[in-house]
This record gives sequence, C-alpha cells and structure tokens, in this order.
Amino acid sequence: MMKKIFLPLLLIASTVLPLAAQQAAIELSWADCVREALANNPGLKAKKMAIDQYKYLYLAGYNAYLPKINISHSVNRSGGDHTTPANKWGLSVSASEPILNLGAMSSIRTSKINYDKTFSDYRMESASLRQALYSAFMGLMAAQEQVLVDKRILDIREQNAKLIKLKYDSGMESRGNMLYAAALYELSKTNAAKSERSLNMARRELLKNMGASSYRPVTVKGELTAPVYDFKTESVKELLEKTPQVVSQLKSVEAQKERLLSARYDLFPTLSASQSVSWSGPQEFTVDRSWSMGLSLSLPLLSGGITYYPNSTKAAKLAFKSAEESLKDLKASLESDILNGYDDFLNSRDTALSNVSVLASNEERYKESQIKYMAGQISFIDLANIEQSMVDARQNQLQYLRNANNKKLALENLLGVGLEERN
Repeated sequence: MMKKIFLPLLLIASTVLPLAAQQAAIELSWADCVREALANNPGLKAKKMAIDQYKYLYLAGYNAYLPKINISHSVNRSGGDHTTPANKWGLSVSASEPILNLGAMSSIRTSKINYDKTFSDYRMESASLRQALYSAFMGLMAAQEQVLVDKRILDIREQNAKLIKLKYDSGMESRGNMLYAAALYELSKTNAAKSERSLNMARRELLKNMGASSYRPVTVKGELTAPVYDFKTESVKELLEKTPQVVSQLKSVEAQKERLLSARYDLFPTLSASQSVSWSGPQEFTVDRSWSMGLSLSLPLLSGGITYYPNSTKAAKLAFKSAEESLKDLKASLESDILNGYDDFLNSRDTALSNVSVLASNEERYKESQIKYMAGQISFIDLANIEQSMVDARQNQLQYLRNANNKKLALENLLGVGLEERN
C-alpha cells in the first residue's frame, strides 16, 4: 500500500521539481553580464570581424610589390589552300615586379591607416555597449528594488485600509476616509502589478544588450548606491587625446593626407622589371626556347585628361583641410561635453546623497503619525498625506540613484571607457 502511494508522489515530484528549477531566476553579477556580452553581442562581434577584415586587406596590399608570375600552355593548328595543316605548341613562364611605384606604396599605407582605425571603432562600440549594458543592469536592479518598494507600500496600505474599515464600522471614522483608504489600497495593487511588468521589461533590455538569443528569468546582484568618480578636470586635454573618437578622427586625417599624396603621385614615373622564358614548336615540350628580360619606365603626362591632375589634387587637399577642421571641432565639442558631463554627474550624485536624509526623516514622520493617529491626535487625511510624502521620497530616491549612475555612464562613454574595463 505504501509503495502504491509513494511511487506516484515520486513521479510527480520528479516532474514538478525540474520545471520549478527551470523557472527560477538566474542571479547575474556585473562580471557575468560583461562576459556574456563580450561573447554574444552581435554589434561587438561585427566590429571584431571588421578588425580582421581590414587586417587581411592590409596584408593583401603588399602584393602590389610582390612578383607576379604567369604560366601559359597553348596549342594552335593552322593551315591554308596551299599549306599543309600543322600544330604549334607553346609553353611560357613570365614574371614581373614593380621597382618604383609611389602610388602602390601609398595604397599600402592607406590600408594600414584603415586597419589601425578599426581598433578605435571597436573601442567606441565597446564604450557604447558598456553604457547600454550597465544602464540596463542598473535598470533591472532599480526594477527589482521598485518591486520591493511597491510591495511594502501595498502592505502598508492594506493594513491602513483594514484599520480604517474597522474604525468606520465602529463609527469612529467617516465613510469618505474609509473609501479613500480602500482606493489607495487598490491603487497600490495596480502599481505593484505595473512594477512586475516593468521588471520583465528590464530583464529583456539587459538580455538584449548581452546578446542573449532568448528570454530567461534573471536577476542582478549588487547595491544601488550613489556612485563616485575620480576625475581631474585639469587633465581633460590629456585624456581627450586618448579617447577613441579623437583617435579615430586622427586616423581619418592621416587617411586624407595619404590620399593627397596619392593624387600627387599621379605625375610620378613608375619603374618595373619583367622576365620571361618560352618554348615553342610543332610538338609539345620541344626544345626551341626563347627568353627575354627588360625594364619599363612609365611617365604619365595626360593619362587622366588635361585637367584631371590639378582638379584631383585640389579636391584631395580640400578634403585633407576639412578633416583637420573636423578634428579641431571634435576636440572642442568633446572637451566641453566631458566637462559638462562631469558637472552634470556631480549634480545628480549630490541630489541622491542629500535625499537620503529626506527619506529617513519621512520614514520617521510616518512612524510617528501612525502613533498619533491611533491616539486620535491627527486626522486620517494628515496620516495619508504623510504616508504619500514617504512614498514619494522612496520613489524619488530610486530615480535619483539611477539617474546618478546613468550620468556617470554617460561621462565614461565620452572618455571611451570600454566594456573590458569592468570597474
């Protein structure tokens, strides 16, 4: 009899427990999120592939100065009205290599500049992803905290609603106050449901930035506090030169300068060498052999047209000057953005820190008001107003802390702090 009861229960437990484990939320640290984003985020992976792509293009450019070898093997049969048809076999090997070609050398240097620029582009993508990922991480942390806050508010207002209902039934409270307490309780239930949905939205945002292919319940571990950031405003110009935005624009200036040189090289001569050896005759692999060696000097005069050279060099020079001006503008605006971003961060951090005492005082006022209300020293409306002040202070503190962390992230993004820098 015991076996008949125990075996079905064991079967049910073996089915239910894995499902419950499957639904349990996985707790992630910031390091866990970074590790998964580095491995799975498609935008970051695309930038990594771009680095390899331009590396191979750069290496392929060296072929402009490597020998080019061709082998040909042919057979022809010809004849006429007064000649007997005959076969002619041929085999040849030829090689050529440039000795002086400034345009080819410029092309190689341009490929190297483009390759170097991909590292700056990767750093910018990494910094942008770090800002989005950490913002989502903090967003989920705030959403988790919001669920707890709304649950506590719900419990408080449920107790108040029951208390006011008892006092109304005993004739010690008005009907309007009883209905108002019940309405506040219903509103808190709605807010609690909304915070649960916001929690799922925050999870999806974090998983998206991590590059996760499907949804899974996750939580994050950490503490939502006012951040600190050690930044020396007098070193902003030094930091500016190391930011990926400025480095990338510097590479663009170098590329435009190289294009200007390449346009000027259109009037420079090119020198190349060639060698060949061939065999030919009426039969395949005959011993009739010939060879040749030579140097070729080419001097372009009007190969592109009468006005091509002056117009192309002027266009390249203007593009170079434009890139230099864009670099100056970028440095000026980025320096201003960094300094303003730091001040903005300090303002938001100070707001979060100063609101701590406001929150503590509202918590204490609410505890005192409960005692006074039970003693009949204050009205229900006074209690409700003090309770709402406490609720607003809690909600505001969550927003202030999240805002301060987001301001810090925005500043770090301007400075090019990448995802690999986990602090």
